[in-house]
Amino acid sequence: MNRPTDLEKFYLWPNRVLRGGVFFLLLFLIVSCQGSEQSQNNDNNNPEKAPTESRLILNNSTLEQSNAQGQILWKVQANETAYSPDRKKAKLTAVKGNIFQDGQIVLRVKADQGQINRDGQEILLKKNVVAVDPRNNAVVRSEEVEWRPQESVLIIRKNLRGSHPQLEASAQEGKYYPKKQKFELSGKIIATSKNPRLQLKTEHLVWQVPQNKVIGDRLLKMVRFQGKTITDQLMAKRAQVHLKTKQVIIQENIEFKSLKPPLQVATDEIIWKYKIRQVTSNKPVKLINYEQGITIIGNEAQVDLARNMAYLRRGVKGSSTSNQAKLYSNDLTWNINDQTIEALGNVIYEQTTSPKFNLTGEKAVGTLNNNNIVVSGNTQDRVVTEIFPE
Repeated sequence: MNRPTDLEKFYLWPNRVLRGGVFFLLLFLIVSCQGSEQSQNNDNNNPEKAPTESRLILNNSTLEQSNAQGQILWKVQANETAYSPDRKKAKLTAVKGNIFQDGQIVLRVKADQGQINRDGQEILLKKNVVAVDPRNNAVVRSEEVEWRPQESVLIIRKNLRGSHPQLEASAQEGKYYPKKQKFELSGKIIATSKNPRLQLKTEHLVWQVPQNKVIGDRLLKMVRFQGKTITDQLMAKRAQVHLKTKQVIIQENIEFKSLKPPLQVATDEIIWKYKIRQVTSNKPVKLINYEQGITIIGNEAQVDLARNMAYLRRGVKGSSTSNQAKLYSNDLTWNINDQTIEALGNVIYEQTTSPKFNLTGEKAVGTLNNNNIVVSGNTQDRVVTEIFPE
């Protein structure tokens, strides 16, 4: 094997290989010599002009860097590579290449422009940047990104757009960690999943790509669509979206609104199966039909919005704003569409309008909004009626 010449040694960075061709090196020598002679003549003619250092420019070159163990860290190709006089920086045009970790390609990148800084410890890509993780098919597009090999992080700036078969997202900026295959997005985030379409807006988001999980830890708003029609809206402080199972775990100050049926849900934690439109909560929950003025409160609830049904357990209170009627029971089933209820266990029905009275029994069936309630007992306990005269 031929040993490199002194000239080749000079232009090879430590732990890097520059392939420009023997022809180019000879051409570079000729041009440099001519340039030096011309520069010397010009300097002789103009003694006030300071001498300038020549730059190394390579066409169709390949650059790469390895760590101390000999593992390749990155390898890029460029149509043109222009080195700074100290050879510690290089500007690239029409860049494409691969980023490695533990001998495996974790990112394929390309851009119109690039720059290698700090002796290869930073790679800056600009204009029409595309980065693809071949392990999970996640794609990042931006106008500027920076790769830091020592930190193993891709810093994404200026108009971030991320896409994946499960999710599309945009943000002002973000970071991608190839080891964990995790995105961290910040600033004016809009994330959208498909089938059905679910849109999330917030200011900070973590997207764990292999787990198909999106985590929001700031105030967020979510909207579910059926075609182009909004079916459900949600606001909360925290949420975990499980894209594979099509469900969301939502916590803290939840305000959930269904447009059809017209129902609001207020609680501190729910599981929302957004594909089939089911809401479940094991915490105290309030359900409000905002068109009929009916409110049902329970310690547990399951709401099937597709079937217009709600099931409340472990202590329930129902009330109507139109006639001030109240109903208490252990459990209650509510048909939201036609407003019928069926209450079971320790039933108390109060009518506060004239005539005022209470009914107690084991079961109640009817509608609260028009005082049409039938209370019944079992074989052992009869219905008890209390009438309060004016």
